[in-house]
Amino acid sequence: MCGAYLRVTSGDLRELIEEPDRYWEYAEKADGTERAVDVDKAWNALWYLIGRAGFEVDFVLGGTLLGEADSDGPPRYFDAGEVRTISAELSRTGFDELSQGVTLSDLEAEGIYPSIWDEPDALDYVREYYDVLVPFFADAAKAGDPVVTIIT
Repeated sequence: MCGAYLRVTSGDLRELIEEPDRYWEYAEKADGTERAVDVDKAWNALWYLIGRAGFEVDFVLGGTLLGEADSDGPPRYFDAGEVRTISAELSRTGFDELSQGVTLSDLEAEGIYPSIWDEPDALDYVREYYDVLVPFFADAAKAGDPVVTIIT
């Protein structure tokens, strides 16, 4: 299971709310651009860490559903206001602060996916994706853009 984020315009979001099945069309068009970010399998560890840190908006498993809950994913979205909140939280919380006091054995004990927590540099894997999300959400917030996310 991998996580991904897609920055869309307000107009795009209105279209996706009306036709959620078009998500894949939008995602394919944005692939390889600054409007799309892949967090690979780090999503579960990110979710665990932001939960511990008390982030106001759960940008990993939160958001408003696009379409039916039994569809692939399903995609979820954050409106421009939520994106600003997420961006502010990411900007003021560096990864060292976010992961302070967390051990690899904690992640293993919690059953956090994927099962890589016996590798000494496993938190660096998570940091890499966190560090990509910070400017991604900052750019979206600056532009007033919503963000769509999915875990498949």
